[in-house]
This record gives sequence, C-alpha cells and structure tokens, in this order.
Amino acid sequence: MNETRDDRVLGLTKVVAASVIVVLLLAFIGLYLFPDHTDTDFAWTILPRTSPLLIGAGYTAGAYFFARLLTDRKWHRVQAGFLPITAFTICMLIATFLHWDRFHHGALNFDLWTVIYILTPFLVPFVWWRNQKTGLIGPEEQDVLYPSLVRTVLKVIGIAGVLVFIVFFIRPAFLIALTPWKLTPLTARIFSGWSILTLSTVASIGFDGRWSATRILMESAMVGIALCVLALPRMWSDFNFSNPMSYGLVGGLVLTLIVFIALHFWLDKLSQQARTQKNAGATA
Repeated sequence: MNETRDDRVLGLTKVVAASVIVVLLLAFIGLYLFPDHTDTDFAWTILPRTSPLLIGAGYTAGAYFFARLLTDRKWHRVQAGFLPITAFTICMLIATFLHWDRFHHGALNFDLWTVIYILTPFLVPFVWWRNQKTGLIGPEEQDVLYPSLVRTVLKVIGIAGVLVFIVFFIRPAFLIALTPWKLTPLTARIFSGWSILTLSTVASIGFDGRWSATRILMESAMVGIALCVLALPRMWSDFNFSNPMSYGLVGGLVLTLIVFIALHFWLDKLSQQARTQKNAGATA
C-alpha cells in the first residue's frame, strides 16, 4: 500500500505505543511508587532509593510521550523522539549484557526486561522508518520555528553531551565519582543511557526546529522533571551534600522545570498569535 503524507500514525505504531505504555506504567509502579522493593519487584536490585525514583520518573515521562502519540494522532508531532529512544534502548541492552550477573535470573521481571531490550533496538527504528513515509514535511499552519541560532546551539549541546555520556557509559567510574549519591557500575551505565536519551532529544529538536514537532517532547520532559522534584524529599538522605553536585542536581531540576514551563507558555502564545493573525486576515 502506498502511504500519502497525511501525517497519520500507522496501525503498527499505535500497537507498539500501546504495548510500551503498559510496560512503562508497570515500571512506574515498581520504581517510583515502591522504590524500596526492587529486590523482589524489578529486574535487578537498585540501591539507594534515589536511583529507582529517578528511573521511574523517566519511564513515566516515556509513558506520557506514547500516550500523546495515541491521542494526538499526528506523526510529525512525535517522530523526533524515536531515534533518541532507539539510542537509549541500545544502551540498556548493552548494559544488561555487561552486568548479566546483577539481574534476577528466572524472575518474570527479568524476562520481561530482557525481551523488551532485545526487541526495541530494532523495533523502534523500524516503526520510525515505516511511519516517516506519512509524516508532514515542513511546518504546520501557524507553526513556530526556532531561530537558526537556537537550533545550532541545541545541536551542539546535544551532540557534545551525547559524546560525553558515551565516555561515561564506557568508563562508568567517571560518573560514579561525580554523582552525589551512590552508583554501581550498572546504575552508572543506566543513567548514562538516560542522559544519552535526553541529549540526543535536544539534538533532535535542533535538527527539526518546529514547535509543533517538539511540543510533546517538552511536555514529556516536564512530566519526568516534575516527578523528580516531587520525589526530592524521599531522595534527600541519599545525597552527599559535601559534593557540590547535590546542589547542582536539586537546583537544576527546579530551574529546568521553571524554564520549560515558561518556554511552553511563550511558544504556545506565539502559535496562538499567528493563528489569530491569520484568522483576522481571512475575515478582513
């Protein structure tokens, strides 16, 4: 069948998204709501509490992203997140094999984790490639485009950051030395994977440059960051406050959330103004 560029989300993409949402919500329950029970309720034991709380917040942001894919039904509005997700799933698969002995072999949670991260590094880019054939080329009507300088900055930050965290993934001791709570080599690689996801998303936004194509990504990040901020009281005792990164983490989360909310409001306002101006011109 020949797809036209009607920007629709294909059936396969919807099925994958719905399946992923279920898995991510289970991860949210196990990691964010019950972070002290990963010895029995997750694929491996994660200590201290800060690590599962942060990972659970990240998975919840992912669940929001895929839920918006199903409700919005416009492919170009979510496509920028798929290749960063692919990079993340590759990191998870490699980390799993490198630390095979740390996992709860024989447990259903481990089997589910392993199957997911064996399949998704191939399935996610295939879904992206397949659905790209319907995607909108160019901006929506009354869309807002990022200035070229902003796009360049986002690309540079994203690509440079990915390269740094690839180094941390290869040499997790570097990240362990910087982080203000205790990490193991496995959790250091897991957080490197999450950082690669975040920074490659930043680069993806820079390469796309359309507010309509990046709005959902920003909202997903806001969900994850808000959950991290809400969990700070539960993380507090894990932080080493002689490490300045403790203050950097707390301040960075709060500041980033405020900036994202302000940016979202501003860009939405610009989009609404463009729509109003067009309607006024049409009725003049």
